[in-house]
Amino acid sequence: MAVMRTTPQPAPQSNVPTSRLVTAIAMLLPVLTLALIFEYWPAVRSLYLMFFDWNLVSQDPEFVGFQNFRTIVNDSRFITSIRNTVAYAAILAPLQIVLPLGMALVLRPLATSRLSLAYRTLLFLPMVISLPVAAVIWLWMLNPVNGVVNGTIEALGGIGVNWLNEPRPAMASVIVVADWSSIGFNILLYLTALEGIPHDVRDAARLDGASEWALFRGIEWPLISPTFFFIVLTTVLFVNNEIFGVINILTHGGPYSSTSNVLYYLYERGFRFFQAGEASALAITLVGFFLIVTWIQFRVGERKVHYGS
Repeated sequence: MAVMRTTPQPAPQSNVPTSRLVTAIAMLLPVLTLALIFEYWPAVRSLYLMFFDWNLVSQDPEFVGFQNFRTIVNDSRFITSIRNTVAYAAILAPLQIVLPLGMALVLRPLATSRLSLAYRTLLFLPMVISLPVAAVIWLWMLNPVNGVVNGTIEALGGIGVNWLNEPRPAMASVIVVADWSSIGFNILLYLTALEGIPHDVRDAARLDGASEWALFRGIEWPLISPTFFFIVLTTVLFVNNEIFGVINILTHGGPYSSTSNVLYYLYERGFRFFQAGEASALAITLVGFFLIVTWIQFRVGERKVHYGS
């Protein structure tokens, strides 16, 4: 019986030439180096410092175990910052998620009009202005003596408000400025998603007798749900980051810590009171919390949202 001999096949060659691979690594190296220095190394350092008492100056940090966590939990300013953080999220989430959707539905008929460029420019303008610069402008506008806001109220026969030196008006001011700086971008995202829906889909539904509400609920909403999920995710993760910049300019956490949130409290512990161990403990706790929140959002969101073709 004849035995068939097979010629050994050469090993498959890589589809990517070595020179291109080296070029790709060289292009990524600066970004990876910066990420290692300014992101990953501080995170590792914080994992170490959260068990020590260190004032950013002394050469020998003192090991204190979990005392930093106990100190933070027993601090009334931390409890206040937690309460304010929840309040900010509860108020700003609908303002930055639901309200932009409603405004996008109202503005959609103007997409083909001459006003389209004008209102899109006005909506995107707050995103172009740097948040610290915008906060300084608002600081001048909210001045209780010669600010534009109080001047307008008094011109209409009302009584001026001490916006930044009383707890409730100060928190309301922070919320308004934070929402003003980002709501326009979310409106544009919703408008883009709505305009991306094919017109023949809407026309076919209308020919079948679908009402505008049925059209939105059954056709438009499922098609824009990826955009909705993206806005929910980014709002929940970054809403307190935006508020931090506003707080730092307008109120510095006051009056009486009534406008401070968790991130501003962390900043105070680390860079105003030089308690690096406590700040590190809180930072690691927040990272773990936001990782859990993000995981929950993806688990819940992926049941309704499906990306890809």
